[in-house]
Amino acid sequence: MGFMGLISQPFGALLLWLNNFTGNYGAALIVFTLIVRIILLPLTVKQQKSMLESQKLQPHLAQIKEKYKNDKEKLNEETMKLYKAHNVNPAGGCLPLLIQLPIILGLYQVIIKPLTHMFKLTADQINLLMEKVNQVLTANGGQALQNASQFEIKIAQNLTPDILRSAGIDGVDIINFNFLGLNLGDTPSFAYINLLWIIPVLAYFSTFFSTKVTTAMSGNAQPDGGAASSMKTMNMIFPLMTAWFAFTMPAGVGLYWIIGNVIQMGQQVLLNYYFRSKRTEEVPLVTQTAERTKERKPKKGGGRKK
Repeated sequence: MGFMGLISQPFGALLLWLNNFTGNYGAALIVFTLIVRIILLPLTVKQQKSMLESQKLQPHLAQIKEKYKNDKEKLNEETMKLYKAHNVNPAGGCLPLLIQLPIILGLYQVIIKPLTHMFKLTADQINLLMEKVNQVLTANGGQALQNASQFEIKIAQNLTPDILRSAGIDGVDIINFNFLGLNLGDTPSFAYINLLWIIPVLAYFSTFFSTKVTTAMSGNAQPDGGAASSMKTMNMIFPLMTAWFAFTMPAGVGLYWIIGNVIQMGQQVLLNYYFRSKRTEEVPLVTQTAERTKERKPKKGGGRKK
């Protein structure tokens, strides 16, 4: 079992339990997304706190940039000293995004291969089910599936109690992929417009507004110059990339992304309000540190006079 298998197997077991508990595949995906976001909440809190702390350092970072604008090495050195003095990790905001990647890849595997990861069927059992499904499809004038691994989700979509009974396979439930009129097992197509297009469209807008909220919450902790231009470009491209990926994956993956974005926006707004309400001090952190250093420094001639 590879690395993705180690992720997909527990995800599959959880999604199966949620599907049985809620009685709806779409609802199971929504609850799954909520559970993932709760698990990642400590990292989200740390990310938000680090972002707000970075805001307070912006005036001092500007001074350092101005002072060492002609000495890049010294500029980097003093910048890192400032971050280190206040325990701020400038790359701290990337960690939740990096963790999201294996999660969404693992969920993708669960959605396209539900018989493997949710019901733990063997390759022989899946091939047998494909034969039974193909018999029904061709009898009704449909096109037979050619590759059990590639079309596993299609096999799951066409399963019936009679097919399972004829194959002699127990312990497999019929998954209802329909959610609010959408088949979450299907993949939206560029070739023709249908109801499934709502998934890529919502994926685009949820990512776009999530990015806007993140930018607004970061306040003045924004890069300038070329870095600002690059960030603005990425903020425009990333939602488009998300929409494109939503067109290449089953709609269930897109639903996970949409719900995740909505939850993330809510978390950012609430955490931002919480941390800002706790910031009662008006003195910049750097000034406080300097004052503490000054207090610890022994005064000249401070000894007792005889």
